[in-house]
Amino acid sequence: MNTAILAGVFLAYEYRRTGFKNAYAIQGINAFIFGVTFIVVPLLMVERGINVEEMGLIFAALPFVAQFARLLFGCVSDYTGRRLIFLVNALANTAFLAAYYLATGALGFLTGKLFEGVKDMAIWSVNRPYFMDHTDDERDRVRALTKFRGFNSVFEALGMMASGFLIATLAFDNTLLLLIVVSLFALPNVAMLVDRARRKINFDSIKQSLDISRKGRKFKNFLVIFFLLGLSWGFIAGYILPLFLATAGVPVQYIGLLLGIRVLFNGVSIWVFSSMWSGKRKVLIGGLLFSIAIASLGLVGYAVLPLAVVLVGMIAGIADAGYETVFVLVCDRKSLGRDMSVLMIGVNVGMAITQALSGFVIAALGFPTMFFAAAMLFALFSVASYHNMNGKD
Repeated sequence: MNTAILAGVFLAYEYRRTGFKNAYAIQGINAFIFGVTFIVVPLLMVERGINVEEMGLIFAALPFVAQFARLLFGCVSDYTGRRLIFLVNALANTAFLAAYYLATGALGFLTGKLFEGVKDMAIWSVNRPYFMDHTDDERDRVRALTKFRGFNSVFEALGMMASGFLIATLAFDNTLLLLIVVSLFALPNVAMLVDRARRKINFDSIKQSLDISRKGRKFKNFLVIFFLLGLSWGFIAGYILPLFLATAGVPVQYIGLLLGIRVLFNGVSIWVFSSMWSGKRKVLIGGLLFSIAIASLGLVGYAVLPLAVVLVGMIAGIADAGYETVFVLVCDRKSLGRDMSVLMIGVNVGMAITQALSGFVIAALGFPTMFFAAAMLFALFSVASYHNMNGKD
């Protein structure tokens, strides 16, 4: 209840203070649905007989479809405006929930994951650019992105916290039906979005903007550095934390609550550090601390596991606040959607590789080995990012 009040107060404040109310509403709906399905889908897969190796391969499909979709949506939105892609997100949101509701085997869940990739990349290819479109000062853009990430974290947390209650009272199928209804509320908000004036699609311009050889050294370096980030994320994203907590003996109704508190602390930490320290310091210090926190998940016992999970979320907020500054520093204001999509190529390729391997790593070596690998990769990403942000373009 206190979390809901906090989220409501923040939402009301942002509605009053900015012109982003419809974008915030769409993001809130997406984040809440993500929070619920983050818990529901892996547990539903277990209930319907999907083994851990199949889970890893199914979840690995998301980064592959995500990269193609994000690049397409980013390019199109730079010309046609962001609203069209927000509409694609709203429709795909309903479709992926329906696919999971109907899924009975691996193929059904794979179909849902493909729709999920489209809806995720539709929203994430235009949400940051939309906020940056409507802010002119660099400092204001950084502040807008970090506050947006904090807002997103709050509603993800609400979804995760609600998931255990929804599963217990409605069961899996009715929970997904409820989310389908919730997803429809995005449509009127999409209709009310205000786009900045756009221009006709110029394919020569798109080709030039996607020509990586024309980009500066920092941009090119971050393509490789973000690959390290993707490798790390693939070992801790998707089904992994819910399944880890379930196998550790945490009751289903508390898994969502615990991961929701983790994400909430992540959002609060992003807000706190949005105006503290430089982006470079947040990337380095936050990243190294996050690496230690991830490694600790493979070491701690059941008694202190909840504290370790919450601590991971809190420290991740520092790293995330620094991570958002990368986009502001290296992306061209005239091609935000495209540049951000190109930068994410490394992340999605890296995630696809380690997410596909994750189920086999868990089955053969256990969760601790995977967490240690994720920690080392994230530490490498943090150090490389810090040095690249200090380097010449």
